[in-house]
Amino acid sequence: MTAPSLPTSYRLIGPPDLLHDLMLDFQEIGWACTVHRWQAVITAPATEAEHRAPAWPAEITLAGVSHAGHDTVCQEHFTAAGA
Repeated sequence: MTAPSLPTSYRLIGPPDLLHDLMLDFQEIGWACTVHRWQAVITAPATEAEHRAPAWPAEITLAGVSHAGHDTVCQEHFTAAGA
């Protein structure tokens, strides 16, 4: 018996308009997305645990990857930078 897959969350930093566009693109394919000012969290569903990490635009900085769940990662990411 294998353990259930955990969702992969990407913590991003970048221009709000670009993050908003990414949010719309990823929501369209069923990923959880939250954008707050210059920060975003984009989370793949646990069912897509074997997905290839997205190639982010050059203007976007990948601030980290986590498997703690979308809401938890949002709280940590947005609070850590004083958002």
